[in-house]
Amino acid sequence: MTNNESVADEKSPPDVPAPQASGPQIEVASDEDWKNRVKAEDAALDQRFRSQPAGAGGTAEAVPTDEPAGSAASRKSDPPESQAAREMPQPTFGDLVGLLSAQAMMFLGLIPNPATQKAETQLPTARYFIDMISILEEKTAGQLTKEESHILDDTLHSLRMTYMQRSKQTA
Repeated sequence: MTNNESVADEKSPPDVPAPQASGPQIEVASDEDWKNRVKAEDAALDQRFRSQPAGAGGTAEAVPTDEPAGSAASRKSDPPESQAAREMPQPTFGDLVGLLSAQAMMFLGLIPNPATQKAETQLPTARYFIDMISILEEKTAGQLTKEESHILDDTLHSLRMTYMQRSKQTA
């Protein structure tokens, strides 16, 4: 469509006037090129991460790519979240228990809520996270290493005792 063309529907009856242009018309065109560029960049990133060993530390310059020379600067200016995501350690069972435990401790009022920076006690929610850890204990019975089992037992015991103390305080 050009600036001089009208936007009339070709199937509209002849007695219906076409809308009049009050100013320059804007032409909307689909740009498939940016989609192809995004797909190519995504594929290059995917290939780069697949070709790195697990403990490589995520340095982007370690693996050559077919990217244009100007994109190296954009790679260095990645947001901190994407750089940190590449450097995350391998997750462990202890990490999972710790994650759920931290949530339970927050709702037991032992650590402050990061959103409010205040310690808040919400016993039903704390109980939910303690029960989630109990499910892990139940479903992984006999499949854990001695260390993992010890982490799980100690965590559950500590959280349950704290829960009992907090529930007595609020009663």
